[in-house]
Amino acid sequence: MAILVKVPSEVLDELVETAIKKQGNMYRGELAKLIGASKESLEGKTSLYLISLMKLCGLAEADMEKVLKKSKIVNQRGSMTHSIAGGDELKNVIDDALEGFQMLISESFKDNESESPLEEARRRALNRENKNPARETERSQ
Repeated sequence: MAILVKVPSEVLDELVETAIKKQGNMYRGELAKLIGASKESLEGKTSLYLISLMKLCGLAEADMEKVLKKSKIVNQRGSMTHSIAGGDELKNVIDDALEGFQMLISESFKDNESESPLEEARRRALNRENKNPARETERSQ
């Protein structure tokens, strides 16, 4: 599950400038590519994915908890926001993002010819549905 985070523009500007300086005066576009974000995101015009924000905090050597406490979680449509508290809530947000990221990575390494558990479950359900109507027809005759 990808989590979007809306970071206040002042905080984001400071993070970006610090990361650019610490990483050898790279351009915003280069930094965006490095962390998997868009240049517009780094200019504060849109929200960042949590994983990109985590990378940005790492490059800027910033305290992620402080950054997230000033930020808000945004739903995928951008209509609702939710403040992030510290402690357990922050841990849960990061755990959810990392779990989603790990799932994406594991899916990318799977053999394309083998079925995923979801595909297998769907196939079995379809097989059961195809067998059951025949039995009901036999009973009604």
